[in-house]
Amino acid sequence: MTEQQPPVPASTSDPASKRIPASEPAPASERIPAGEPTAASETAPTSERIQAGEPTAASEAAPAAGPGRYAVAHGEEEVRLPDWMRQVGTEQQLDRAERRRLAWGRHRGKLLVGAVALGAVALLGATVTVVRTVVDGVRSATPSTPSPGADSFAAGEPRDYFAGTPAAGFAVGERGIQLPPARPTGPFSAAQVRTALDTTRRALIESRLGATMLHGSYKPFLAVLAEDAREELSPYFTDARFWYFATRMDKSFRSKKEIRVSGKISYEATENTNGIPVLAVTTRFSWVYAFERLAGQAPPEADLVVVRDAVVWHLPHPDHASPSERGLWLDSAEAVIWNAECDLLRQEGFLDVKPWVSNGRQVGPARGVPLTEVFDPERAARVPGSC
Repeated sequence: MTEQQPPVPASTSDPASKRIPASEPAPASERIPAGEPTAASETAPTSERIQAGEPTAASEAAPAAGPGRYAVAHGEEEVRLPDWMRQVGTEQQLDRAERRRLAWGRHRGKLLVGAVALGAVALLGATVTVVRTVVDGVRSATPSTPSPGADSFAAGEPRDYFAGTPAAGFAVGERGIQLPPARPTGPFSAAQVRTALDTTRRALIESRLGATMLHGSYKPFLAVLAEDAREELSPYFTDARFWYFATRMDKSFRSKKEIRVSGKISYEATENTNGIPVLAVTTRFSWVYAFERLAGQAPPEADLVVVRDAVVWHLPHPDHASPSERGLWLDSAEAVIWNAECDLLRQEGFLDVKPWVSNGRQVGPARGVPLTEVFDPERAARVPGSC
């Protein structure tokens, strides 16, 4: 490679020698195309651009190079070129080190990017390996045996409050109230039997499952009954006797919306105490209510309250009843309530779960009685912990 010779310094005494900065283009009248001599080029000031290799008078009068200046060739001196520049088609042979240096200069950027990428991949792989090793170590560690009441649901998933109890196999809500086929029975036609069954089902939903009854008013339940039956049952809601056939609880209780239900319905034609033909519909159900435990560990059934009831409903034959007597009547009701606050139930009729207290052996509230007996709607006998 050759170095470009710097411009010849001009005399400072001649105004015409004022240099034009390289960043400012020369006037159009002063530009001289390279290789095209003109008449103006013979008289042009020394400060104008001169075609390289043409000596002028100014170059003859230029001062000798001093300290710190580049040495320039005078007009009378012969410009000496290296031998390799005089040869046509001469190639400069590069040794191995120079070839490596040139190759590095051409590919240096790509190699650096590749090296950084490989380093990032290696770091990521090392991180994944470490994390996997830690996770495998945690998984392979021997888990601690949870207590019988420990929650077994995963974080972020809704808890199944009925898991580990017979209620886990019960239907949810009103889906657990299945009606038998309606057939003609005694003086009642199939249509009348169907009406009696449908009305009974509505009464069960309003009395044990409806949010209005649970935390509000009992009037929607009374509206399902015959007009005279409403007046007969209204006093039961003022002296806490309704818990035999209806469920109510305070809004502050930690009850869950989901209720598990299991039972069956049967019917027959009979007469009431007044000798009026009635269709007697008997319902036997277990209603399982779940409550939120504030603290501590307990068996899964400790969060549940089981209501087992047997209720007989009467539907008088319309030909033997006045308009105010036509409709559904509640003839009798029995109930056994397990794992509830019995004092609160008897005094106010409200349903709440009994606080769990372990006796040191972590025995469930059934006290050794099989849970199937506690949750079975067909069993009328009381079990330990019942009201």
